Amino acid sequence: MTTAQFYQNGFFGYSQEQDFFIGSIWHIIPIVLMIIAILLIYKYRKQIREFKYESTIRYVLAFVMMIVEMSYFWRLLYVGSQGKYPDMMSYLPIQMCQWGLITMIFTITSKNKKLFSINYYITLLFATIALIYPIVILYTGPTYYRYYQFWLEHILPIVCVFYLMFVHGMKPDYKGIFRTLYVIVPLVILSVIANSKIPMANYLYLTMKVPFIPDNQWIKIPILILITAILFHLMYFIFYKIDNRKKL
Repeated sequence: MTTAQFYQNGFFGYSQEQDFFIGSIWHIIPIVLMIIAILLIYKYRKQIREFKYESTIRYVLAFVMMIVEMSYFWRLLYVGSQGKYPDMMSYLPIQMCQWGLITMIFTITSKNKKLFSINYYITLLFATIALIYPIVILYTGPTYYRYYQFWLEHILPIVCVFYLMFVHGMKPDYKGIFRTLYVIVPLVILSVIANSKIPMANYLYLTMKVPFIPDNQWIKIPILILITAILFHLMYFIFYKIDNRKKL
């Protein structure tokens, strides 16, 4: 048995049949743990802020996120996609959640306010969608490494957003909506090119059928960007509605 076969058939591989189901207990548990972590950060925000080694907490979070993201590609080198030969070209780092995590590594260490706004919009929207509908782990349930890597990859940036809000009082700004869109548009362009050049590629899930939206990319992509901009505005107004209520 080769090294690749060993990893494909074990903890780092894939199940032969679907072993993760949306809405199951193994879907709910990570989300509940994330909510508990966020509530604990809120409850002990003052103690964390005054903690002598508070900066160490942020650097540890950044380091863990870096390892989690790198391990995804290390695994592909040995295992590939769904037990097939490694195909790194189909997994270039141009997915939205990947960039949310990468930029969060810089944000959590630098406490950069402009980067925080970008993370607020990208992470809370796209990572939350991924948590609600985690279709990429249908064949890697709780007995596989990919299951844990997926949840850490999406939960840690969300937790970091709330950490920076509660502990350091950081807030999203309105201009951050447009800065975030400036980040998204080049990723969309790269994804369109990659999807057209790489067989079976589906970056940003642009080739996936979306209900009530035409499949024609020249029509679908502007509509999706418009919907994203509307959701960013909604996120902005929800935050400031809650923030203003706390000040009353």
